Amino acid sequence: MLKDYAKLQTFLMVIKEKSFSKAYAKLGISQPAVTQQIKFIEDYLDTRIVDRKKNGIILTKEGEDLYRIAQRLEKAIQGSEKELLKIINKEFT
Repeated sequence: MLKDYAKLQTFLMVIKEKSFSKAYAKLGISQPAVTQQIKFIEDYLDTRIVDRKKNGIILTKEGEDLYRIAQRLEKAIQGSEKELLKIINKEFT
C-alpha cells in the first residue's frame, strides 16, 4: 500500500511545475530523490504515470487518474489539518 504521502506530494509538485528539476528545487530535495519517488509510485502501481518530453512532462492516462485522486487526498488532508488546529485553539494562517 502506498502510505507515504510525501511521494504523492512530490508527484503533485512535478505535475504543478511540469518538470522534475523545477519540482526538486521547490521541494528542497535532490533531483534523484524526486525521480526515485516517482519511480516508486510507478513500480508500486506497475504502470507509468508520466512521460518525459523535451519541453516537460506529460501525464499518462493512469497518471491523470492518480492526479485526480492525489488532489482529493491533498484537499482532505488540508481540511483535516484545519479542523485539528481549531481543536487545539490555534489560528490557521
